[in-house]
Amino acid sequence: MNTRNSFVIGLLVSLFSVTGSCAQTKPAVTLSPTRVFHSGHVEMRGTGFTKNADVYSHLRRPDGTEFPVLPMRTNDRGEFTHDIDTLLLSPGVHEVWVEDPKSKATSEVVRFDVTSEQK
Repeated sequence: MNTRNSFVIGLLVSLFSVTGSCAQTKPAVTLSPTRVFHSGHVEMRGTGFTKNADVYSHLRRPDGTEFPVLPMRTNDRGEFTHDIDTLLLSPGVHEVWVEDPKSKATSEVVRFDVTSEQK
């Protein structure tokens, strides 16, 4: 192998190393369950956020209005859990998303349905 080929291979290896180390996990939020009776609970889990940092949870009602933003703190792995008590929520589909101001990233919007009927 000549010097030029060695240089190109070394450059490509360096490029892939830098690209891989710069890749960041997009913040994600999951809910369980996604359909719940109005006096139940929904567990919200977040992953991929900045470690040991403040993040901000948004909760939108079925009518499109939003509750006040709820600050939360991530752990040393960039994760959090939060219990959503649905007792005072109106029936219908609610939307949740979480923003991470340090990384300037926001999770996808996830939805859960509050019902007035028992399963």
